[in-house]
Amino acid sequence: MRSSIRSRRSDRKALGLALTLALGTPFPAVAAESEATSAAAEDQARERFSEGNLAYDLGEFDRALKSFSEAYRLKPLPAFLFNIAQCHRQLNNPSRSAFFYRRYLALSSDEPANADVVRDLIAEMDGRARAQEEQRRERERFARDRELQRAREQAALAEARASQAKLAATPATDAAPQRNGASEALAMQVPEASVKTEAAAPKPWSRRWYVWAGAGAVALVAGGAVWLATAPNPRDTTLGTVGR
Repeated sequence: MRSSIRSRRSDRKALGLALTLALGTPFPAVAAESEATSAAAEDQARERFSEGNLAYDLGEFDRALKSFSEAYRLKPLPAFLFNIAQCHRQLNNPSRSAFFYRRYLALSSDEPANADVVRDLIAEMDGRARAQEEQRRERERFARDRELQRAREQAALAEARASQAKLAATPATDAAPQRNGASEALAMQVPEASVKTEAAAPKPWSRRWYVWAGAGAVALVAGGAVWLATAPNPRDTTLGTVGR
């Protein structure tokens, strides 16, 4: 039993020696370099975190989101996820904000002190996300209805233009007989109208019979009076006295 344990230990030493020879660097140096790289990444993460806080305070949420995201890539701490969620909330990205709030709670080793606040924020972001989705669907329905109405109007306009083109393409020979017939009917109606107009028009006074008859009577009376005035020994025109 002890011999097998010694054998395993010797195998591990041999594997470690092989890795050391292959890398050309002893294990303590590799560990020191790894620690130095980690320290440099942590320093950069701190810088990105400070830049993100400054941008957030200035209301530059796009820049803050970029800085916090870079900080998380350098040092994946759950606290950076909370800051990222805050940036998405300020940028009105509720679905993304709720996602990062949930990741913040899920990746934290212990329940954060602000866990209750974060849960309330998740509920708020979920509600905003649903409202945004409903608004998006409403806009899509409105766009579809508008497009359908536009298609109907275009179809009606096309039908009207087709009807006009069909009327314009009608042969002229079809319309000529109709025009000739209308002219003949008008010509037949003109004489009748002329006769009616002539009959309705009053005759001149010189063509009326009673005018001439009256003139003759006046001339006759006038002639008699002249004869009586010029005739010799005119008769007494009175009846005389009774008994004379």
